[in-house]
Amino acid sequence: MIKENILVSHNQIIIRSIPFDLEKQTWTEKDIEDGVIWNKDYIVLDPLVDDSFGCWFFINKTDKVEISPDSIRAAVFPFEVLNYDDFSINTVAESIKLYRDLKVDEISEKEKGKYYPLNKIETINFEPGSYSLLYEVCLGKPEQDISEEEVYYRFTFVRDDNPIFKVLKEDEYGWNFETNLNLETKKLENVNSQ
Repeated sequence: MIKENILVSHNQIIIRSIPFDLEKQTWTEKDIEDGVIWNKDYIVLDPLVDDSFGCWFFINKTDKVEISPDSIRAAVFPFEVLNYDDFSINTVAESIKLYRDLKVDEISEKEKGKYYPLNKIETINFEPGSYSLLYEVCLGKPEQDISEEEVYYRFTFVRDDNPIFKVLKEDEYGWNFETNLNLETKKLENVNSQ
């Protein structure tokens, strides 16, 4: 498992496998209500917490989807790894690169807010293809040595030739078991607006 303490700001977390594209992360009123901008290779998510804050990101690749008991929001999204060299989870300030690049100077890249955890972790390898991406917003103690509950995020990738969107935990922000993703419009449907 990959774990990094990341600065989240500007109400967005970006998972992408193509180059940065500002147009793909421009929020419409509907996107704001839904808490997501979805494209198969570029997902922008509302972290549900306002302001800037540091938190843990836990990233894993597994054989099955299992939600954490700490989840306050949990949903599976179809996600496609198209361009391995752009595969990353990002905030406005920092990036976790999900590919190996042994040519980079990790110390200087970390100072720029870019992390290359797979340079050290040999047990996780992402290949191009389709995945079910479990996105979880959690409230609890992410590490044993942390004394108070805090918000943290889990991103679990499961290889899947036919991934489908599914809410696994209803939440007070509008996602429910009837919420679905319209692949043509790339918008959520049946979200209970606040």
